[in-house]
Amino acid sequence: MKKREYLVLMALFVGTTLLPMNAYAAGYEAKKSTATVQVNHTPRSFEAYTVNNYSYFNLRDVAFILNNTEKEFSVEWQKENNAVVLKTGKPYAPVGTEMGTSSNQATQTAIPATSKIKLDGEEIEMAVYLINGNNYLKLRDLGEALNFGVDWNDDTKTVEISSQKGYGQQVGITPIKPWEYQKMLGKGMDVDWSKTEQGKEAYDTKAVEDFKKAGVSHVRIRVKDNADENLFKYLDKQIDDCLENGLIPVLAYQADEFKNEPSQNNIDAVADWWYTMAQRYKDKSYLLSFDLLIEATDVLNKQPEKLNEIYETVVSRIREVSPDRIIMISPRLRSDSQYLDELKIPTQHNGYLMAEWHFYASGPSKDNERKLWTTGTAQEKKRITEIIDYALAWQKKTAIPTWVGAWMPGNYNDGDDYSVAEQIEFSKYMTKQLDKAGIPFAVNSDTKFYDREKCAWIKEMGPVFDAIFH
Repeated sequence: MKKREYLVLMALFVGTTLLPMNAYAAGYEAKKSTATVQVNHTPRSFEAYTVNNYSYFNLRDVAFILNNTEKEFSVEWQKENNAVVLKTGKPYAPVGTEMGTSSNQATQTAIPATSKIKLDGEEIEMAVYLINGNNYLKLRDLGEALNFGVDWNDDTKTVEISSQKGYGQQVGITPIKPWEYQKMLGKGMDVDWSKTEQGKEAYDTKAVEDFKKAGVSHVRIRVKDNADENLFKYLDKQIDDCLENGLIPVLAYQADEFKNEPSQNNIDAVADWWYTMAQRYKDKSYLLSFDLLIEATDVLNKQPEKLNEIYETVVSRIREVSPDRIIMISPRLRSDSQYLDELKIPTQHNGYLMAEWHFYASGPSKDNERKLWTTGTAQEKKRITEIIDYALAWQKKTAIPTWVGAWMPGNYNDGDDYSVAEQIEFSKYMTKQLDKAGIPFAVNSDTKFYDREKCAWIKEMGPVFDAIFH
């Protein structure tokens, strides 16, 4: 994806309650902006205006959408000093007018305001206009002053605001805190690009480009092979393609030998595998994360202490070369959220730890009580919300964010007896509940929606995909 500096500077609104009507007599024409705006990859609607070829945005709107992120800032009007006071790292207190529309007219008059702007106690120079009784500032001025990302995406003609990087930086240059990373993950897809020989051979960069354009935010790249050049000639390209196209790559390891026989030798082998990965990708973007183990097997279900043992060992090895990359651990019984409480937090997590869990990974069932879904009865819906609630409670208890590494809209590998309409209803409910909980997820899996041989979406599954991602 090609990006260049957004030459038409943006700006933001302060609001009538923020600044008085001090202004020069002369005015300028202000036209409503039609630019598309995304905040952390999510489309948002702003009331913006173009004045003298520069775009001006509502300050309170931006303070509102950056609230509860690492780039949050407070806004206060000091009448006695005729100044707007901004403080970084402080929560914003909404006044109720944020993200609203003050006028339906296409053209307004912009009057230069005389009020001062103070940032963390220091006065700074910023252009301020009164438009329709409200105060507007340039977005890039604020992005630079408050150090949040502002970019222009020439491919999609979109202004991009980001709390996940500093002004002028690329996302992932610096370590990403787990709660920020959780927000970034959004809706993703499990992929078999490096899991099977067929997947490796069929992989094409176009898949990454198509996924990104379709609204997929991340991919969980599942791997089962040895960490050697036979793997890296495929995996390196897949990771690079993701990072170059703005798709977050999560690397997940199958570790079959350990799961079948959790011996010390196999624990050491998994630790060596991840150490090799950490060494190879130590200079890659921090968008790349490590999901240590794909689903604990029945053998591990009987020996949960071995799961904690391997996490302690593997995390320690990774931290030798990668102290602040996101690492994910998962509970036993097929990564069931009810068993999150059994996890022992690795001593060297360094504050960059998440937990992966999943449910309905092989789809719902019409006769299995543990994952029953027929017509979406109250009891069937309750089962889903209860599982999510387990994860939310664990997040609150540990202050560690979670992520659903897999759920499947239909039982494709076990009967495949759900119609597209039934899959849509199940998918809508799952998506709604996970979105409501603020928990990102990956859908299992790419081959059900995307024809990797033809590099094209499978038309019949389009309505199911849309129910999840759109």
